[in-house]
Amino acid sequence: MLQIRRSEERGMTAPRARPGTLIAALLICSAGSWGVLYAQTEAVEESRAAEIVAQRQAKAGRLAPETNSGLERRLLFVRDSKIIERVSEGIGGVRLKFGRLATNGGFALGPEYLRHDRSGRFQFRIAAQGSAKLFQKYDTELDVAPFARDRLFVNFSAVHHNYPQLDFYGPGPASRKTGRSNYRLEDTAVDGNFGARLLPHLSLVASTGYVWNNVGPGTAGNLTSTERAFTPLQAPGIDHQTDFLHYGGVLQFDYRDRPGGPRRGGNYFVQFSRFEDRTRSLHDFDRIDVELQQYVPLFNERRVIALRTKTTLTETQQGQSVPFYMQPILGGSESLRGYRPYRFRDNNLLLFNVEYRYEVFSGLDMAIFADAGKVTPRRGLINLKDLESDVGFGMRFNVRNNVFMRLDVGFSHEGFQVWVKFNNVFTTSPSRTSSSQGDF
Repeated sequence: MLQIRRSEERGMTAPRARPGTLIAALLICSAGSWGVLYAQTEAVEESRAAEIVAQRQAKAGRLAPETNSGLERRLLFVRDSKIIERVSEGIGGVRLKFGRLATNGGFALGPEYLRHDRSGRFQFRIAAQGSAKLFQKYDTELDVAPFARDRLFVNFSAVHHNYPQLDFYGPGPASRKTGRSNYRLEDTAVDGNFGARLLPHLSLVASTGYVWNNVGPGTAGNLTSTERAFTPLQAPGIDHQTDFLHYGGVLQFDYRDRPGGPRRGGNYFVQFSRFEDRTRSLHDFDRIDVELQQYVPLFNERRVIALRTKTTLTETQQGQSVPFYMQPILGGSESLRGYRPYRFRDNNLLLFNVEYRYEVFSGLDMAIFADAGKVTPRRGLINLKDLESDVGFGMRFNVRNNVFMRLDVGFSHEGFQVWVKFNNVFTTSPSRTSSSQGDF
């Protein structure tokens, strides 16, 4: 009996819970708790999202309609009306030509007649321009390329400049900003160029020309005339007139996608020139120009990095000198854009330019740039020490992928300069005989 009671007592005792059962129960409870918490959190987030949407809608209802600034409206009007295209194309080959006279000559304008055949092998151009400051330029040009399947070409040109007040600050890198004077330069030059395309992008050109020069007192009443401020030793050629015979050659490799507004490619050339004084035999000199341009496209060509480096070296025999008005120049819209035009000049030159361009919309690019360079009396001083420098920004107006007009603002330790030019920057090409050294 005793054994039976003990057995019954053991049967009535509650069974001991297993560890697995307890863990399962806890997991079920936790899952239920997390489910409740998640549902509450989700409800709070939905409520908050609805509140944010309601606030945005209320704020949008209070905002004024978006409007363009005055400058943006004008740029869009110019673009949509195609005003620039209509002016640049002209009628029947007759059109207006803007700019391309010496810097500080004032706004230049004049008629131009352009005629070419359908094949593009013959092109004739003649133009006349003037400015409010009485700067004048008359030029004509003929391009012929019908030979050897366009591999041989000939170019003839003639130009007359009458620039009554060009600036001269004195020789060398130490010239002073306060030493500004002015002089008159008149020249008439004729050139002949005979070239061959050795490869699709490589050409070799032989050139010859003659220039008649006249240098005299400047007409700017607020400035001293150069012959009164500087001696013939400081400004060689200021005391007499000199005519030059020029001959030389150019080797050029140009694979830019479009020269008038490149987005990719490069343009490299080396030019040798010999100038012989045919009047007094006092100014014979040799000149070597080397220029390297590179255009690196970014983001499907909507952004471009433009790089340029340039050097000009001259050499004279004993007793000879380079006329001051034919010395290499730094300062102006094509070189150091934060300095006054013709600010530095001497026998040798070194220049660096870098520009970052980005497209605002079709027809308009913005640009950020930096320039650095120096002039020296001797070739041995060409190095990276004591460079003049500037930084700035600009705008580029394009017509059919060619820059029609640009605005640059440059800043240097001598102040700032604003340039409005009707040409692309870095358009330097092999120089010709004219003493104006190109039209800046």
